[in-house]
Amino acid sequence: MFLDRFKKRAFLLLFCIVFLFAGIIPALAADKTVPSHSKKKTDHKLAFAVYKQKCLMCHDSVADPERPGRTKDEWLLVLKTMHGYGLDLTPEQTEQIGGLLYDLRKGMEKQPG
Repeated sequence: MFLDRFKKRAFLLLFCIVFLFAGIIPALAADKTVPSHSKKKTDHKLAFAVYKQKCLMCHDSVADPERPGRTKDEWLLVLKTMHGYGLDLTPEQTEQIGGLLYDLRKGMEKQPG
């Protein structure tokens, strides 16, 4: 009787361990990379190409050492204001250029954004 109860408990314990490892091993082996479409990092080369095409005809540079940097939201607001002056950007291009301008002046902004 004691041996039967011991066998049942040992079997149950082994059964639980097998299912525990069956769930842990695939989870550890799963690819943890973030898909490229979910990354928020600005591609500076692509953003600069758009900036060069759309902005450099009127603006020489964003480097103004007398002015503090802007937050990312402020850059996006500037780009929306420029839209009123005829700047034709898609929402994706607006995000790209806003990210580029923010990254170039990062560390100089009034507050992180």
